Amino acid sequence: MSNHATISDSAKIGRDCYIGDFAVIGDESVIGDNTVINSRAVLKNSIIGNNCLVQSGSVIGEDGFAFERNKKDMKLEIFPHYGNVIIKDDVEIFANCSVARGSLSDTIIEQGTKIDALCHFAHNVETGKNTQFAAGVVVGGSTTVGDNCWLGHNSTIKHKLKIGNNVIVGSGSSVIHDVEAKDIVAGFPAKSIRYKINISEDKLFLMAAQERDIKSET
Repeated sequence: MSNHATISDSAKIGRDCYIGDFAVIGDESVIGDNTVINSRAVLKNSIIGNNCLVQSGSVIGEDGFAFERNKKDMKLEIFPHYGNVIIKDDVEIFANCSVARGSLSDTIIEQGTKIDALCHFAHNVETGKNTQFAAGVVVGGSTTVGDNCWLGHNSTIKHKLKIGNNVIVGSGSSVIHDVEAKDIVAGFPAKSIRYKINISEDKLFLMAAQERDIKSET
């Protein structure tokens, strides 16, 4: 661990971890084994699993952007946040990402999910397992994204949506409606283009993830 890191006395850090220069690990934070927190990353209100990576400049567990109006004078008053960020095993979060803590529930990043640089996850977001978020993705509050999805660069997902399993979202898309499992959506606003793509389901993710044929390697 770097001598320049700031680590709360109440934080719990597992075995064989690395905490980089000027990283901040806040009160009650929990970090599992073999996890790397790079320089200038900030963790608050967070529980992180084993074998995870948080790259430089990412901020995990700050309050989300949530306000209510006072009916008398219409001033904005911040909505309190009581939840955590829960990051499961084998998650990788690249540089300069923001993952907000939950308000009344938790923000959850499931096992094996990979998040590229400059992504933002609002409060109460839940992702499935092994989903990829390319650079610049924004996910609105209380949205659920399924397993094995791929969300393209600079795509935006409206709040309170449900994105099914095995979904592909095209780069630059604006998703404003729920997306069914195994669909492909693109555009502004995003619409299904699955019917336009003549490709078998077992090869679908060659478009997005360069899926390896494990059978051919054995």
